[in-house]
Amino acid sequence: MSRKKTNLANKDIEHYLAQLEDGWLSEDGLEADESDDEGPSNSHYTRDELLHLLADENDNEDDQQVNEEDPPLVEDPQEETEIQNSSPSGNVLNFVLDKRKLVWKKKNMEFDKDNIRFLGSSAFPPEIAQLETPYQCFKYFFNDDFIQKIVEETNLYGMQKDPNNKIIYTGLDMQKFFGMLLFMSVQKFQNTRSYWHPVYGYGPVSCVMPVNKFERIKLSLHFQNNDLHKPVGHADHDRLFKIRPVIEHLKARFSTLPMDQRLSVDEQMCATKVAHFLKQYLPNKPHKWGFKFYVLCDLSGFAHTFELYAGQENTGTMEGEPDIGATGNVVVRLLRSVPRYQNYIVYFDNFYTSLPLIYFLAKQGIHCVGTVQQNRIPNSKLPEKKEFMKKAVPRGSHEERTSTFDGIEMACVTWKDNKIVTLLSTYVGAAPVSTVTRYDKSKKEKVEINCPQIVHEYNKHMGGVDLMDSFLGRFHIPLRSKKWYLRIFFHLLDLTVINSWIMYKKNAANRNIPNKDILSMGNFRNELAHVLCTLGADTEVKRGRPSTSFLENEIEAKRKRGPATVAPPKDIRRDGIDHWPQVGGSLRCKYPQCRGYSTITCSKCGVNLCLNKNNNCFENYHKN
Repeated sequence: MSRKKTNLANKDIEHYLAQLEDGWLSEDGLEADESDDEGPSNSHYTRDELLHLLADENDNEDDQQVNEEDPPLVEDPQEETEIQNSSPSGNVLNFVLDKRKLVWKKKNMEFDKDNIRFLGSSAFPPEIAQLETPYQCFKYFFNDDFIQKIVEETNLYGMQKDPNNKIIYTGLDMQKFFGMLLFMSVQKFQNTRSYWHPVYGYGPVSCVMPVNKFERIKLSLHFQNNDLHKPVGHADHDRLFKIRPVIEHLKARFSTLPMDQRLSVDEQMCATKVAHFLKQYLPNKPHKWGFKFYVLCDLSGFAHTFELYAGQENTGTMEGEPDIGATGNVVVRLLRSVPRYQNYIVYFDNFYTSLPLIYFLAKQGIHCVGTVQQNRIPNSKLPEKKEFMKKAVPRGSHEERTSTFDGIEMACVTWKDNKIVTLLSTYVGAAPVSTVTRYDKSKKEKVEINCPQIVHEYNKHMGGVDLMDSFLGRFHIPLRSKKWYLRIFFHLLDLTVINSWIMYKKNAANRNIPNKDILSMGNFRNELAHVLCTLGADTEVKRGRPSTSFLENEIEAKRKRGPATVAPPKDIRRDGIDHWPQVGGSLRCKYPQCRGYSTITCSKCGVNLCLNKNNNCFENYHKN
């Protein structure tokens, strides 16, 4: 063999070894089929063959011939080939992206709004748009069948623990239990039993059921039969078996709502002190220890889908999905329910961003923007951080590089603010450059600096999951439990209530209801909790002697006239259960179209209504 061909063989061998170390080639030689071109197809070698060639070259005994041409960017004449993946699921990898071969040019990507014009629809279907009250919105996610399933599993678990147990819970008991949890999320006490304190307790909770019954339901709450749980090592073993029905049901219900164009992916922590091997540590989160969720949210904070981290059990991919790494596969799984080729835009941070991910999403008709680490973009020729952070480089400076592969244009922009930030996108670059206000420590005043368009896009649309976290931080169920799956259930219940509130606000806005008449989140939780605790039957009578404060309130009420009676929520007024007329004091009728006075009071609603031969406001009030 000539010396010239030996040198070319060394160059190719070093290139293939670099690809093997970077993970772009596998050692089983399955990267591409044999070429149909003329001549032998020897473009790929296994690691053992490459090491053997290197050893022969050192001894000047290399007799093999190596193709002098560099391998193509995609190992197929049509630039796309189906390659069998080595993952256990046997999925198909639709592309091979050699990021080392990308050519980055100093060029600005054109930002054209027509290219990202939204082709989908975010309007609610009629069955969702007609939901008006907090209870109706909540029951869209927590429907009767799902609650009945929880009741059945809870009763079964109680019998498995104690065969002599004769306590059977009903759907109304479980509904009241959920309502009490929501009351506790608004009014937080130091511990659970404080809500039943005879003097300083909380009446809306203590009057629903006794504390012992509440704690029995909490201890018995269950979601799946333990006898069906496969042991560790079994092929069907599921680490999230105990909470799996709740996860799958809520994911299915959340995904039925149409999505807005702009979506974001980020982590979310379910804070807990429970000792469990699935707990994670995220130092940048307010609650650093807990169960980690991956959540897909829109700009309003609505969670369309989520995934609970469970180690290697989350690594499965479906047919047609590439294996682009653990973090990239998370984004691919979360976006399965996003319609393709309708110009949806997804935002994520540098934990997920990579060149193969944004290329795959662009091929699916989904644009994206994400911060990225510069070492994930080789040969980009972007300035190094040490050079870019020097004082000679003014604050607000930026550099942009673009590259095109298989018809997909990608832009990478580095911007100098307090620190260096690098972003990657498939639809926007630095242009048009605008300005933002920053504080200059040396001048001790605010100054205007340049800001690329890609930074504006990212900052404006990335905060969906953070907004959801802020909602959870204001109101969340404080109940503690030693059972890990109960803590996750309480977190998912909070997530459901927030989604219900967002859906309620959107429906109210579509009906042109004034903002002052739309319930805030705290009032939404209170009304929903009141309906859950009252709907369907009378509340349980509190046993024991009334407290001193209760007697004083009764005496004070008789001494002077109190405020007007508040009308009950619409769901309680129309449930058709236990609405009995009683004779009381004469007060104005609560029916909107009546101006008369009546001594007839509804035993459940607590309002006065006309009931005579001329007016039957009692019936109209509970039907219309």
